[in-house]
Amino acid sequence: MGKNKRSTSRLLSKLASFHAKYIDTNLTKWALGLDILHLCLPSKTLRGAPIESILKILITSIHFSIELITGYDTNPTPHIGDENAHHTAMLFGFFLGAWIEILVHFKVPFPKGTTQVMGFLAFTIEGLMMVFHLHARNMVDAHIHQLLGITIVCSMIGALGECYNPNSFWLIVSRSYFTLIQATWLIQAAYVLWPKTTNPLFLWDPESHRSVSLLTMSFAYHLSGDAFILIMIYLFVYKFFSANVRINNDDQGDNEELAAGYKLILNLNEEDSCIQ
Repeated sequence: MGKNKRSTSRLLSKLASFHAKYIDTNLTKWALGLDILHLCLPSKTLRGAPIESILKILITSIHFSIELITGYDTNPTPHIGDENAHHTAMLFGFFLGAWIEILVHFKVPFPKGTTQVMGFLAFTIEGLMMVFHLHARNMVDAHIHQLLGITIVCSMIGALGECYNPNSFWLIVSRSYFTLIQATWLIQAAYVLWPKTTNPLFLWDPESHRSVSLLTMSFAYHLSGDAFILIMIYLFVYKFFSANVRINNDDQGDNEELAAGYKLILNLNEEDSCIQ
């Protein structure tokens, strides 16, 4: 009788261990197998849509509307302010490029590399407008725009490189990096040029060499901070999707589809991703 109890107990223990292991494995597989794209865009039609291009059109359209509304003046005759017109022209290349991307997405027969060329053109237009956007500005204002101009030129170089090698990991990252710097630097520029406080600790002397020096130092921290942000994003994406590929090794079709979408990050094809 005691022997049967021990055998039954041992069998139940093995079953419990197997059950726990099975549940743990499948929960892990489910967690790592979550398709973020499917969660965010449950509709197959939405997943196949050029979401990034649509967002660029939406954002630039909102920007155009703001510039037209705030820059409109009727004195002496109806017109748009010069600065507002400049800001609108700066982003028009991105607006046009987004429409070209949508046409390419729907198989309009453009030459190969058209989207990359349009990206380079967009940064070129932005840089051109920036060069002639510095007239009659104080020292701090001009320095902010000069640093922004340097960033735009770097974005142009990355975009130009992509025209010749669109699958280069480092060219894609460099363009994204300098575009991110433009964004974070513009946020700081807004607080420097149009402070929302009267606290002297947060007010900049517009004609001070010390202010220029501090701004340059701030820009250096933007370079480091934005690099850190991209590194964290890269590590997260690499860790998540490489784990996803490993845990789903029983479904080769899903693995190949996932790897195809993230081959530059997962480094599964060094020749295509150009990672040395």
